[in-house]
Amino acid sequence: MKYSLILLLACITVGCSGNDSESHNAQQQALRNRTLALAYIDSGMMAEASEKLAELEVALPDEAFVYANQGLVALRQNKLEEAGTLLERANVISPNQPEVALLRGEVAMLTGDFTQAETILEEAIMAHPENIHLRWARKVNIEHLRVIVGSIPKNIVARLALIKELLKEEEFKDAKTNLDVLLAQEVIQGEQAQGLFDGALVQIEAGQARVARGQVIGLDNVLKPTRAWQQSLLEVAGPPGTIGHPIRAFINTPIPQQLPTEIKTVKFTKDVTTIKPSNKKRVLLVESPEQIALVEVENQFACTVIPIDWNNDRKVDVLYGTSNGVVAIEGGSILLEGNGESIVALTPWDADQDGDLDVLVTRDSTFLLQNNGDETASIRKLDSPILKSTHIIDIDEDGAVDVVGIGQDGKLVLLKNERSGVINADQTVLSNIEMEDLTVGDFNNDGWMDIAYLVSGAAWIAENNHDSSFSTRRIGGSGATIEAADINNDTRLDLLLGGEQLEIYFANGTTQTIDVAGTVQIVDADLDGDVDLAMSGTEFAIWHQDGTPAENEFQKIILEAILEGGQRNNALAVGGFVEVSAGGTYQKHLITGPLTHIGLGGHSADAIRVVWPNGVPQEVIEPVPNQIFTEVQILKGSCPFLATSNEDGSWEFVTDLLWRSPLGLKINAQTVPPIAATQDWVKVRSDQLKARDGIYELAVTAQLWETHFIDEVKMIAIDHQVGTEIFVDERFVAPVPPSYKLYEYDNVQVPVGATDQHGTDVLQIILERDNKRLGGFEKGPYQGIGKHHFVEVNLGDIDPQLQIDILAQGWIRPTDTSINVASSQGSSPAPKALEISVADGKGGWNIVIPNAGFPAGKLKTSIFEIPKGSFTTNKCRVRIATNLEIYWDRIAFATKSEAPVETIPITLQSADLGYMGFPYMTRIDDDAPNIPNYNDIRFGQAWRDLEGYYTRYGPVEQLVSGGVDDRYVIMNAGDAMYLQFEALDPPKDGYIRDYIFFSDGWVKDGDWNTVDSRTVNPLPFHTMSGYPYAPEERPAELLPSHPDWQEYHTRYITPAPFRDVLK
Repeated sequence: MKYSLILLLACITVGCSGNDSESHNAQQQALRNRTLALAYIDSGMMAEASEKLAELEVALPDEAFVYANQGLVALRQNKLEEAGTLLERANVISPNQPEVALLRGEVAMLTGDFTQAETILEEAIMAHPENIHLRWARKVNIEHLRVIVGSIPKNIVARLALIKELLKEEEFKDAKTNLDVLLAQEVIQGEQAQGLFDGALVQIEAGQARVARGQVIGLDNVLKPTRAWQQSLLEVAGPPGTIGHPIRAFINTPIPQQLPTEIKTVKFTKDVTTIKPSNKKRVLLVESPEQIALVEVENQFACTVIPIDWNNDRKVDVLYGTSNGVVAIEGGSILLEGNGESIVALTPWDADQDGDLDVLVTRDSTFLLQNNGDETASIRKLDSPILKSTHIIDIDEDGAVDVVGIGQDGKLVLLKNERSGVINADQTVLSNIEMEDLTVGDFNNDGWMDIAYLVSGAAWIAENNHDSSFSTRRIGGSGATIEAADINNDTRLDLLLGGEQLEIYFANGTTQTIDVAGTVQIVDADLDGDVDLAMSGTEFAIWHQDGTPAENEFQKIILEAILEGGQRNNALAVGGFVEVSAGGTYQKHLITGPLTHIGLGGHSADAIRVVWPNGVPQEVIEPVPNQIFTEVQILKGSCPFLATSNEDGSWEFVTDLLWRSPLGLKINAQTVPPIAATQDWVKVRSDQLKARDGIYELAVTAQLWETHFIDEVKMIAIDHQVGTEIFVDERFVAPVPPSYKLYEYDNVQVPVGATDQHGTDVLQIILERDNKRLGGFEKGPYQGIGKHHFVEVNLGDIDPQLQIDILAQGWIRPTDTSINVASSQGSSPAPKALEISVADGKGGWNIVIPNAGFPAGKLKTSIFEIPKGSFTTNKCRVRIATNLEIYWDRIAFATKSEAPVETIPITLQSADLGYMGFPYMTRIDDDAPNIPNYNDIRFGQAWRDLEGYYTRYGPVEQLVSGGVDDRYVIMNAGDAMYLQFEALDPPKDGYIRDYIFFSDGWVKDGDWNTVDSRTVNPLPFHTMSGYPYAPEERPAELLPSHPDWQEYHTRYITPAPFRDVLK
């Protein structure tokens, strides 16, 4: 959300009365509705955005902003006719307004009226010849590109586009001149880029326009990841978006200037009732209005004290370090025995991002005290200098939490979290500065963490330039320690320098001194809405800030992670971040404790977004004051979904795909198992797929934090006799999954009895596939792993010599890589696959399938072939046991049929990759899976996408047909591959038809502990030795020189839109 501050703040008048006051209030409401409408649009919540825009339409019926954004909402909902009507209405009010024209042109192109789109854009260009975005929309016109390059000569995206068009027209001289400009601008960096550049020049000299243009296309692709290319694209195309960009400022309604805000005077008063002697270390814990406590450390040798929720119970503990090297929990256990060396620093840090807080410790070395999740700890050595003043920070906004500290030489040291448990020390940041203390925060409210530090006692701020560099500015003052907080609730961080007195340097330029010495803990001690100071020096005392702020001056945010059956995040979300948009202001804070205090500057909060430590975002528009965020249990990774088209053209979820081939998935802290199979198959029932206009329509959709590599899709029809049923085994089994096999049965039977591990009768739950699922087992500490549980099914009185197959239909709530890492560190039980046993007739059980795997996702059928002769009596009972979170919907049994079946291949007519968005995920109860609702789509960038090249939108059937060949579609979250298969004639009399859908490929998720999860690379292939693999193994199909990387894989995606959504 990029709001112009001046346009989002209403005029504040003094002494208004009567109609003036009413007008002012109406204006304030209109401005807030505009802000909220944009917030909903940016969050992909189109229905809510429509409500706010409708309110605006009543208040401002002649404002083009309203109708243009209503048109955008309709456009994103694929209501093209409605979008066109609304945008034409906006155009009548403001003819040829550039942003409106761009939306009108997009609608015209989507409806196939390319002539009309050209007319709209050209007329707008004539009215606004200076508008770069309009000319870029007509970049097929070489003259428009010349104007753009003339206006912004350093824009490499525009210049490369111009060179490609020049070569298309065989204008070799101009093409070479522009290539020379790129060389002079020093953007041709790296061996690959230089080779393509040189190759283009050689082909130009040879007069080979087509080949030269291919070299320039390759050069363009190679430069896409660079910051210069990304900034250039932003300059010509505007903010990265999905379908159209919202208009953010009123077009026809003037907004009066805001009067200067009165600078708030801050005063602190010592609370004499809180004075205590200085003989103990103390921490004031403020967790909620009901949980406020001053904790005193009894150990007389304690020298360092921090609050931390060590055991993940949502209650803050106090961790202390002593002068003889002990680290312990006050009132609890010793985590680290002493060695005679003093503890210098303790910093809570989920370094391995596995859902519990570790501690960075400095005594005679700096190392990690790894939390094992069972109230024990292990020492993990780090290749790091000895550090003090350590603070968590995400220095490069990649989502992996780093640490900065000061080495013994006074130089800054960055402990860079490279994901997957890899920590590297970097001493190149601000390497020319010797510091005495530091703190971290976003001091210029741009969403990137900055560093404030002391040099010779004076405060400085190093502002993050977003490119591994910092710009420094001197603040001044004199102190020995430095802290940061929004003292006056004006949305900006202030600095506090501790020394012989406490000096406060406000972001508004004013200063204040308090006559108190010692260390400071910044905390809202009485939860009245402004921060107070807990001072420890010659005495301990709390200094309260005088006065009580109004409700719209502050926000308290409490985060509560799911504890039972969760542990995807540490309980208080330390290491996540919270962003707030309020009245045109923006701020971002790292979460460091149970309460995050936000100053609002007198504005109501419009939107709050939390990104939990595991990377999952959660957003609230129009939040209530003092919002409590309880973690929503959603899967961030699973697999691509398969949907079929209904007769009315809507989409219906069938199941998910490609569970057998996850890339980089760890089963513990070190082990990445090999991928044994890449082919997947699922049944599509006859009632789930109906032909429409001679076509079967299906879609493979990507909704989660994943990249999908799909090499092949195909489908067959299975015609079988009425009265028979066909199935395929949809399990995952490691290390060798089952091969494809068609199962046909003509007498599927239900058990006569069923009980769970508690002896409870559960027969009615598992008789039918009716969304009543068998849960009832005790959850464990981690998602996906419960306590041991089972279901016993009584098959009744049957011939024990029959070959019996058990058909179990249900779903699994899976673990992920980070959960696997966490659960492997302590004494928690390891995940255990399904185990199938049969009653031995003597009161015991014989295990007949020790490793039966688990259902491969949602709504899957598992087939357990009981070995013939396993039953010893005709009282046949089967036990299905595991500790995984598996929920059964139906359990039945059958013997195989010999009835004939006919297998018919179905021709793939087309495959088109496009943008779908993110269906809202719902579930009917806690035992049900999250299912996408394709009738409720949200737009935007929902995840911190894996960075790299993806397949461009358009036809892709050449990549997914013709067999497995390592030429594949690369799909991002929000994408959909729309498939059309040629419909078959109806089955012959006496037969019914079901379908088997096959897919081949891989899935890589963005989990912090998945190997190489930040990027699309390394690209998979079928003969790779492992993942990752040695670069020299990569086949020709995956090299940038292959034609696919000029024709198909040209869409470069970065996490920037996810990072910037609230800005």
